[in-house]
Amino acid sequence: MHRVLYLSRGGDTGGSQRQLYHVLTNLDSNRYKPIVVCRTDGTSVDELRGTGIQTHVLPLRPWRALIKGMLRHVDTRRLARLALEYDVSLVHSSDLWLSQYLTWTARRIGVPSVLHVRAPVPTAHVAKHNCNSADSLIAISRRVRNNLLLAGVPDEKITLIGDSVDIDTFSPPASESNILRSQFSRPDGLLVGLVGRIEPFKRQLDFLRAAAQIVHLNGRQVTFFLIGKIHCAEYHQQVIDYIGTHGLADRVILTGERDDMPQVLQSLDMLVSLSGGSVMFEAMSCGKAVLSAGFTTKANSVHLQDGKTGLLVTSQSNQELVRAMVRLMDNPDLRKYLGHQARLWAENNFSHVSMAIKTQMLYDKLLGQYKFEYGPHADADVPAHVAAGMASAASTT
Repeated sequence: MHRVLYLSRGGDTGGSQRQLYHVLTNLDSNRYKPIVVCRTDGTSVDELRGTGIQTHVLPLRPWRALIKGMLRHVDTRRLARLALEYDVSLVHSSDLWLSQYLTWTARRIGVPSVLHVRAPVPTAHVAKHNCNSADSLIAISRRVRNNLLLAGVPDEKITLIGDSVDIDTFSPPASESNILRSQFSRPDGLLVGLVGRIEPFKRQLDFLRAAAQIVHLNGRQVTFFLIGKIHCAEYHQQVIDYIGTHGLADRVILTGERDDMPQVLQSLDMLVSLSGGSVMFEAMSCGKAVLSAGFTTKANSVHLQDGKTGLLVTSQSNQELVRAMVRLMDNPDLRKYLGHQARLWAENNFSHVSMAIKTQMLYDKLLGQYKFEYGPHADADVPAHVAAGMASAASTT
């Protein structure tokens, strides 16, 4: 059996934490045993421990920070000791910001490394986070893969493995009950939501600009929901100010963070996404019409296919966004059709087991390559720490 050390930000359960949970709980337990290290405590740690997965909380302070970064040497030594204690065969980081810890630890103990990249990364950040030092990178979409290629990462290092969804939990509503209408007294008309932390990257202000035009110029009866915790206080205040100054107080509801996302998504008439993320796939799995706008191309969008499993707008133009939103609002048959097709797609393509199998296949490939390159038939001399690491890894098989 191979032991795999996973590095995660931990904290509250978000998209990356949920995807890591799905991978770990669907690995072949006869072949791979996960050990997880999280930067911070929180609900994601509780969930992992609740399944019996060995989970530790270590600081792993920011690598490049001027003051805190000086303590990374303490954190790396602690991490390496833990990896040696558990005799791990491979290290896998589900968080780009932990890439330096990933590659340092893997090299220190002589095992392969895998870096998960969940969003497009500026070329400068690929170099800053030393991404190319990982033995393999997992891209969750074509767009992420192309972004890494443009940043100079060799194609042979990149594996495309999409995110998964619990299609049994995220399923079409079984009844007429609507948690948003029951919990909030104001909603009338259609319910349109945007899900994500309140921060500039999620583009809540762009969503509100479209909402203002739809309410005041297009005259549609609709209630808009911003669903997610406050991540940037300054940006949150801008959101509040915009709502107040543009007469949207009775048309926009901020729900805060929710722990009942399946029920929330089931309650929406349509989801708008301006930054991507697994919530699009969760809404699709709930049989909801999803509008993706302003962050990817039709060629790069594998799951959300324009006019088939959702609507896709490539431009960041506010007018294009408004037109697409109004089109969905005014066409209940189109919403029903797209939602139905999205659910069928989810059933056939979002399996947890499939994602875990693809991940294990990558592990098998890397472990086989490492054993050959640093084994007794390798051409080059083997560094002492790599030889020790490979001997350790071999003892677990």
